[in-house]
Amino acid sequence: MLNKQSAVALFLFLLSSIAIAETAPVDSLCPVKTFQHPQAGKVVIWQHHFGGAFDLAMAPETPSGLAPMIRLSFGGSSEAKCHFPAIAVHKGGNWGWHVAWGSNAKSSLMVVRVDGEAWVSSLPKKLASQTADAIALSEKDGLLTLDYHLLSDSASLKHTMISSDEGRNWDPVDLHQ
Repeated sequence: MLNKQSAVALFLFLLSSIAIAETAPVDSLCPVKTFQHPQAGKVVIWQHHFGGAFDLAMAPETPSGLAPMIRLSFGGSSEAKCHFPAIAVHKGGNWGWHVAWGSNAKSSLMVVRVDGEAWVSSLPKKLASQTADAIALSEKDGLLTLDYHLLSDSASLKHTMISSDEGRNWDPVDLHQ
C-alpha cells in the first residue's frame, strides 16, 4: 500500500513518462537522454524515426510536458538500431545549447548549436570522420572544450577540441606530443 507522498511521486513520474512517450517513441532504439540545467531547465534527446531515417531529436521540457521537438541530425540510417552511442549537452551562455554526438550511421563526431528561444539549430558540423564515444562538453573562461574518444583508437587515447567563439569553430588540441 502506497502512502500519499509515494502515490503522488508515482503519479508525477508516470505523468512525465507519458509526456516523453508522446514525443519520444516508446520503441526508441537508443536510450532517451535527459539533461538538466539549473536556470534553463531540462532538455530531452532521443533517436527518432523521421519517415524512413533514424535521426537525433531534441525537445525542452515545459511544465505541461515536452515542447515541439527539433531535428538535430539529418540523413541518418534506415537500419533499425541505435545509431548514437554517445551524446553530450552543454548550456551555451544565455542563448541556447551545444550538443555533440557520435554517429554510427555516419561514422562521425558531430556538433550543433541550438537556439533556446527560437528553438532552431544550426546545421550539424562534422568534427571527426570516425564514431566517437565518451563525449563531454565543458566551458571555462570563455573556452568551450569537447573531449571524446574515437571508437577506432586504443581505449586510453583521448582527443580534445576547443572553441573560443561559442562553438562556431573548433580547433584540435594535440594531447599526444
